Amino acid sequence: MAVSINVAVKTYQQYEVHKVEKLLETIAGGQLDQSIDLTVNKKLQGIVNSINLLISNTNQHIEEQKRSEKSKDELITNVSHDIRTPLTSIIGYLGLIESNNYQDIEQILKYTHVAYKKSLEMQNLVNSLFEYANVQHATSKLNLTHFDMVQMLEQLSADFELEANKRNIKIIVDSKPKKIMMNGDTEKLGRTFNNLITNAFKYGAGATELYLSATKKKNEVVVTVANNGRPIPKESLPNLFERFYRVEDSRSKKTGGTGLGLAIAKSMIEMHGGTITATSDKKLTSFTIHFPLISEE
Repeated sequence: MAVSINVAVKTYQQYEVHKVEKLLETIAGGQLDQSIDLTVNKKLQGIVNSINLLISNTNQHIEEQKRSEKSKDELITNVSHDIRTPLTSIIGYLGLIESNNYQDIEQILKYTHVAYKKSLEMQNLVNSLFEYANVQHATSKLNLTHFDMVQMLEQLSADFELEANKRNIKIIVDSKPKKIMMNGDTEKLGRTFNNLITNAFKYGAGATELYLSATKKKNEVVVTVANNGRPIPKESLPNLFERFYRVEDSRSKKTGGTGLGLAIAKSMIEMHGGTITATSDKKLTSFTIHFPLISEE
């Protein structure tokens, strides 16, 4: 009886080895939707587990590559569309001048002014694309310095005071404590907050107050940029930080938005090991940033 059982076990083990060989041939042929399962041959289990892990990792890498390629295709499509629109206007108005299709010098000036404005839109888009590509690049590095976050917010308030006055907006800086030292790339963080404040000016219609605040909580610094203007639709909040996403395409065209400002801000914050979230209701639209606080020793 024992001999019969041993023979049966060995026979099944041989069957499993043959099964593994066949599966490996299938996998080698490019069919990576396979996995190897053993029930008896424990000697091969370690090898099989390694093979299954390799297959899983390979599939994951392939899916990431597919997502990356899709993302690149979407980028090209969005850039092509956003450049084509102002370029068509530029060609159209310059074409009218080229073909002498105008009444007087005032009409020429009008046409050239529109073409100039559309050229600035293209320049803004190209500059934003370069900035986005730079922060996405693997070799992009931070130039870290020790600085006072509260002082940075106060400087930003002063920088935007004139623009705020034009829009009848009061900038309020409120921080606790009054001095918060942290490590960061002040140039990149400055551009990040510039994007957030500019975004608030452009899209926070009806806002009368813009709030800049920083607080220190245990091992992190929390910075908030908020305004009491027009709220962001709830369904748009999850997509705000996606490149080229616009809450309302018509509003973005009127304000000259590229749809890259918040994506750039998010990337720069993540380079610092931080996170950014957005909330919006009838009272306030807030962008809250959490930076890890790394002590110098």
